[in-house]
Amino acid sequence: MATSEQIIKPIDPEIIPRPNLVGVEIAIRKLANETAKFDGLKLRAEAILKVAAISATPEQCAEAKALQLEVKTLGKAAGLALDSYWQVVKAALDALSQIYTNHEGKAEAIDGPLKTWVQSFEAEETKRAQQEQDRINAENARIVAEKAEAERKQREQEAEEKKKERVAEIKAAQKRGEIGKREAAKLMREVGADAEAAIEQAAADAEIAKNTPPPQVTVKPNIPKQAGVPSRKNYKAELKDPEAIIAAYVRTFAKPVDLERRIFLRKFIMINEQKLGEEARDTKDSKKMAALIPGVRFYED
Repeated sequence: MATSEQIIKPIDPEIIPRPNLVGVEIAIRKLANETAKFDGLKLRAEAILKVAAISATPEQCAEAKALQLEVKTLGKAAGLALDSYWQVVKAALDALSQIYTNHEGKAEAIDGPLKTWVQSFEAEETKRAQQEQDRINAENARIVAEKAEAERKQREQEAEEKKKERVAEIKAAQKRGEIGKREAAKLMREVGADAEAAIEQAAADAEIAKNTPPPQVTVKPNIPKQAGVPSRKNYKAELKDPEAIIAAYVRTFAKPVDLERRIFLRKFIMINEQKLGEEARDTKDSKKMAALIPGVRFYED
């Protein structure tokens, strides 16, 4: 027994218009006969074009205009033969487009809010991961700094203890008569210098340790992966001030010339040729238009 998923309801004939395929084939065959007539008309046109327009007679001009009318009339044969069928095809295309849009619209109505929700989660999770990463790295840096400071103090204490021990040894040797006052004084100075050097070295080592933090930890956000649903940012652009782009482009011509930036900005400046054509038709003066707008060829056809 067929399941509900296997049952496909027939499409209402009114929803998708159907062209008369037999009629279309007949119309195409008839039009092919009309199309073949262009070969003869082309030969007649080539014969007229062999005569230079500057030396042609009014009769030859009339012949050319009559041929133009014949060509234009024959050119309309496609519309006469196929327009009625084309309207049906267009209506079918519009109907299919509407069904297509309706289907995708339902998908977008569900996916849109889900997409926004997922993007919010991913943004928050990425933020949390960055905060945790910063916290761990800051904690590691603090531990390194504290360890370096503790080691410095330890080495200073050791240096001080060694100094005291050495001073006691020198005094004992002097008391036993093994060394005199001058020798004892010399040794005392050496002990002081050695202790000072040891303290300075401990401070220098501690500074180096503080300025050499441990390797940075990377915390990745916990964002689940799903095939077909990529997690990525969409980078978009919205034009706010077109004049700013044009002004920046113009500045590249000032000295010093910035050709590289000019080439880059030129990609985003588009000339409206349709508006140029409209202005030319409204003005009806090619010389005036050429004077007003550089870089464009205005002409009569």
